[in-house]
Amino acid sequence: MTSITQTIPSLTGGISQQPDQLMLPGTVKHLHNFIPDITEGLVKRPGSQLVKALTGATSTGCWFSYYRDQAEGAYIGQVQRDGSVDVWHANDVKDADGNVIATAGSPVYLVTGNVSGYLTHTNTKDLKFLTVADTTFVTNTTKVVAQTSDISVKPGPSIGRGNAGNHYQTFIELRQVSHGRAYSFDVASATAAEEYTSGYSDRGPASRVTLGTEAQSPFYQVNRVDDITDHAGKILSINRNTGGTAYKGLDPQLPFQGSEIVACSGGSGSGMIVRLTNVGQVNLSKYAGSTINGDEYVGLYNTSVELLFGGDGYQTTQTNGNPSFVTAVLKGVTYKIFIDEVQPIKTKLDLGTFRPAPTSFDGNNVISADTILDIDKANTDLTPTIEKIGNGFMLSHEFPFNVTTSEPDLWRITTTEVNDVSELPRQCKNGMIVKVANSSDSQEDDFYLKFEGNEGLDGPGKWAETIAPSVGRGSIVNGVPSANYLAPVNVHTTFNQETLPIKIQRTVDLLGNIVFHVSYVDWVTRKVGDDTTNPFPTFLGEKISQTFYHRNRLGFLCEDNVILSQADDLFNFFNNTALVVSGNDPIDITSSSTQPTRFVDCIETNTGLVIFGETQQFMLHTDSDSLTPDTAKLSNISTYRYSPETTPISLGTTIGFLDAAGAYSRFFEMFDIKREGEPQLVDVTKVVPKLLPNTIDILSISRENSMIFFSTKDSARMYLYRYFNTGSERLQGAWFEWAFPFNIAYTFVLDDDLYLVSTTHELLVLNLRNVSAVVNNADIQDTTDLLINITTDRFGDLQNFKVHLDGMEFVTAGSYNSTDNTTAVSWPNHVPTIYNNRDPFAVDSSTGEVFLYKSNSGDDFVFHGNFAGNQIIIGYPFMSFLELPTIYVSKTAGNKTTSDVTASLTLQRIHYHLGQVSEIEFAYIAPGTIKPEATSPGTDSDVRTILATPSNSYKSDKIAGFSDVTLTQSIYRRNFNLYHLLFSYHPGPCTLHSITWEGDYTPKFHKRV
Repeated sequence: MTSITQTIPSLTGGISQQPDQLMLPGTVKHLHNFIPDITEGLVKRPGSQLVKALTGATSTGCWFSYYRDQAEGAYIGQVQRDGSVDVWHANDVKDADGNVIATAGSPVYLVTGNVSGYLTHTNTKDLKFLTVADTTFVTNTTKVVAQTSDISVKPGPSIGRGNAGNHYQTFIELRQVSHGRAYSFDVASATAAEEYTSGYSDRGPASRVTLGTEAQSPFYQVNRVDDITDHAGKILSINRNTGGTAYKGLDPQLPFQGSEIVACSGGSGSGMIVRLTNVGQVNLSKYAGSTINGDEYVGLYNTSVELLFGGDGYQTTQTNGNPSFVTAVLKGVTYKIFIDEVQPIKTKLDLGTFRPAPTSFDGNNVISADTILDIDKANTDLTPTIEKIGNGFMLSHEFPFNVTTSEPDLWRITTTEVNDVSELPRQCKNGMIVKVANSSDSQEDDFYLKFEGNEGLDGPGKWAETIAPSVGRGSIVNGVPSANYLAPVNVHTTFNQETLPIKIQRTVDLLGNIVFHVSYVDWVTRKVGDDTTNPFPTFLGEKISQTFYHRNRLGFLCEDNVILSQADDLFNFFNNTALVVSGNDPIDITSSSTQPTRFVDCIETNTGLVIFGETQQFMLHTDSDSLTPDTAKLSNISTYRYSPETTPISLGTTIGFLDAAGAYSRFFEMFDIKREGEPQLVDVTKVVPKLLPNTIDILSISRENSMIFFSTKDSARMYLYRYFNTGSERLQGAWFEWAFPFNIAYTFVLDDDLYLVSTTHELLVLNLRNVSAVVNNADIQDTTDLLINITTDRFGDLQNFKVHLDGMEFVTAGSYNSTDNTTAVSWPNHVPTIYNNRDPFAVDSSTGEVFLYKSNSGDDFVFHGNFAGNQIIIGYPFMSFLELPTIYVSKTAGNKTTSDVTASLTLQRIHYHLGQVSEIEFAYIAPGTIKPEATSPGTDSDVRTILATPSNSYKSDKIAGFSDVTLTQSIYRRNFNLYHLLFSYHPGPCTLHSITWEGDYTPKFHKRV
């Protein structure tokens, strides 16, 4: 048998639930109310200091916190079940001169809008919070996003038709002014049938005319003495050869010669215009004698007709069977013009026609647009309302109608839908809306334009992109639609802000006071496009599960969709234009997975946004420098379960999340996250598979102190994980647990302070700065650390020790009662404890002396001892303890340690190397050993208490605790027959650096290989 010794150099490995022989050196079986610190060792956790009871808080509301800056500190807020909001300062706020202008726990001035309807909730997890700069967004995950009844304007009322039912418009633009043209168009309803413009199938515009035969000429003469008359009976001839044999002839002065454009009359129709040309010459009359007299010369004429405008309603045959003709007058002579052919026109015109007289055929005449657009002079009987605007007409009607023309080069007809923007008029009705359908086989390239007249007036202006108009008219009564009924197609424009996240925004008023405004968000309305080209985002009609901020965009998670706002425009989830796709446009992307996916939370990394579903993890990323609708990708990166009751956290360079699918929770750490390929994941709880309950719903992290805090609402217990990395290697990964005398409602970390809110709504703080603060100069003591003031160690040096009490605060002691040697203390702010037998301690802040509780009545407490008038620290003590594993002889080779479990080892002594310590208890329990005084049959309990200064017997020349000492305890027991525990209940410190054991060892003659 060999006497050997081994040292466990550190106990900072935390809890391990592995078998003792497999536990790594430095791990323990239980670690309660300690902090494993690789610098200080195993240190008793800090006490919790009462900041203030939060006035107005309740035990059922949802908590949130918000860090402003170093000067202003942090705020803590609560949303009550009824939707009311309260916000308090989490710390003292000082001005530039160091004066306190707001104390920790004091309420902040709030201006609250009527948002309680959205914030009302029944479960704490119904609300989620996101803070971006000075704005905190609150998301109610039970609210279904809706839109308001606001719709885009209907065409008629929007442009002041006069008749609110005139939803259909057409603008007819005059394209050119030409001589000799008929500026006509026809208007028909959508259901109109074709009909003849003349009303008859054998009538129409004349298409070919003649002057008839020679006998039908007005200059035709049968007998030499007969008068020559025109068709109107006018005598055209004069006497000839008056000195001889007289006869009748035409005047050689050629008075009827000429060419004119003349209108025709007569016949069955109207409106015919012809050009009559009469070319005359002087010649000897055919009746002249052999002796030619001077008055035997006569005029001869050659007449021709040119059809310029055929009018309408003409026929080729009269009702009596004779050829149809019209008459025209040139130089006073009436000519008969026969209609040889007509061209009946068949078109749709049940709502009327616009058929003014053709413009002048004389090129020397000036023609103006006003003459053409003279409604009063036009032959029109239009049913739609007609209005002259600029160089055209605006027609509107309550029913759909079409406008057609046989002269497309004269009129440009613009309806509410065009194929090319170049077809739009430059002058129009202010407010007219048209749809530009670029291609007939797709609606995705359509857009809408609205005419904006200069100064809001009709006439000149510009076309600007707008939203599609809503349509619909009439009503349905008793199941019967009205005559003009058209099913409504409403284009909604506006989110119902009462169904979307609200904001709590910090502002500063004109007097410099900090004011928090709680209000709805003014979400940007849809201004362009329609439900195809610019639809509402996919969260419409769904519940938003989380709000996030990524790449300068506000985003929502909704079912399996990720929706982000426009870049630099957080409240805009619509495109600014339907013409082109912009890099700033909103992003709306759906996951692709074979499993049902519902996104519940997300966290930002340097490679993208990691999004958590309950069974899968995705990453929103881009291969480009910018995140745009074209470059955004949503990739599946892992398939782990995720607890929606918690939020993922960043550990600095890695992220962590909780899985509560089983009987216990697992904590995973994800690292090496890439755009392509799966990330690396580690189950951090692998060595403590039964430590974390599956009810964890509060996660906080102090990255400065490398500590993660796991809590369950309405529970007094907290689980912690401490890590320390150097480079890519993790040197420490320790699990441990804390317990408080009150139930936890909320936690958050600010700098080096852990803030706790109890379910009785007290705000408390634990300082994590120096877990075993040793201050060798009392002048730099920070009173907020609640150190026992100016004590002396065994070497005569000044030293400070932290006070380890929960719910502690500074109070002034009351009067002393010499009869029973007690001092009264009023403690109105004491935190209600969940334990009936947890009595408070009082510690003199100037001497460090500890006084024991005697009794209390409400807020009036009585302690043993005389400390009347002194400033004391009062609070509840807590038990710190650890259980060490079975001690084995171990050998370390590289990173692997092997325990010799088959050897025989009898422990003789254990040396405890301590740092600061005021009191420590060692418990050695030997199963199977029966003693009369044993607490239970078969158990030998040996509890040894070492006090640095016994309570209630402090002397001013005695030290208040040890520092850097080694305590040796004799054991003399077999290693496998020993439960080994350490306890500390004293309000002073307890720090354990390492353990060295001595014992007798024999390998039982087995050769180790």
